[in-house]
Amino acid sequence: MKRQLKLLAALMLTGVLSMATSCDNNKDPEAETAEVAVDATETGVWHYFSFTTGAEVGTGKESDDNAAWFARKDWDIAFNKYSIRTNSGEATTVGAQGGVYTFAESVTFADANLPGGAAFVEDKAIETETMGGTTLTVKSEATVILFKKNADGETIMPPVYLKAPVYAFRTADGLGIYKVEFTQYKDAEGVSGKILFNVQKMN
Repeated sequence: MKRQLKLLAALMLTGVLSMATSCDNNKDPEAETAEVAVDATETGVWHYFSFTTGAEVGTGKESDDNAAWFARKDWDIAFNKYSIRTNSGEATTVGAQGGVYTFAESVTFADANLPGGAAFVEDKAIETETMGGTTLTVKSEATVILFKKNADGETIMPPVYLKAPVYAFRTADGLGIYKVEFTQYKDAEGVSGKILFNVQKMN
């Protein structure tokens, strides 16, 4: 009887280990977290990135090259310093379906899960203050970093950088969703636009 029980226990343990190994082997490699670096230090230049390929597609100057990039679907997100552009809304002339969902400030990257019916916000032409006045720039409401503001809503100078919330970005084809956590805007030497972010496929 004891021998039978020992044999049964051994068989059960083998089965559990086999299941664990099987689950591990079937783990979707696309669900792994990757760290991406983008050098967006040059003012006025957008760096276009594809979540599908995990690589930068190319660059384009604001105004000069916008029309060409807005007519393409091979990019999902772009960076110009701290500004972000998604392939959606006024940033597409070919019906791309990108966009962004912003998680609550308390949500961490590890715990970020899309709620049912989550709405993705498309890019719009946003008024931006410059040294020469104001300009309209087509971009996302998402940003690499946030600027601390005073009680009147004005940006404190010199700027104080705050961590941006976790975002979920939709790909240009409307099918893929990736969550992103920005971990760096300035490098160790204090150079702005040295962007680092963690990204993970959500579906």
